[in-house]
Amino acid sequence: MKTKFLLLLVFLLGFSITRSNAQTLQKGTVLGIHTFSFTLNPDVTMNQFLDFMMNKYAPASDENFPGTKMYILSGDRGEKKNKMAVMNVFESVEVRDKYYPATDESSPEYDAAAAKMTAIQEELNKFVIDYTRVYTDWVIK
Repeated sequence: MKTKFLLLLVFLLGFSITRSNAQTLQKGTVLGIHTFSFTLNPDVTMNQFLDFMMNKYAPASDENFPGTKMYILSGDRGEKKNKMAVMNVFESVEVRDKYYPATDESSPEYDAAAAKMTAIQEELNKFVIDYTRVYTDWVIK
């Protein structure tokens, strides 16, 4: 009987912990989905580039752009299979507009945050020769 109770307790505790830590997207959150086509430097592999983006670039972006979170995406199926994208999550339209007040326009707040990213941006330039980007900002309704 004690074993069954202990197993039930462990199960309920584990379930409650996973539910309390689950991430949800709130109404008004902005998702900036940016898809890229990269030309990497010849001595750089896609895995090296993704590792840099996930472990250095995204954390630096999160630190320097308060109210945002960057995720690195890898295409698994469909038209963008084996391609890379970035999802920028802004807490709200107001936070997005603080950095980007209009399409392809940045603000003084963006410039200040980007200035703190100079070293990481220079490191990024060692991986990539050229790129093109297409994006859309999506608001959670």
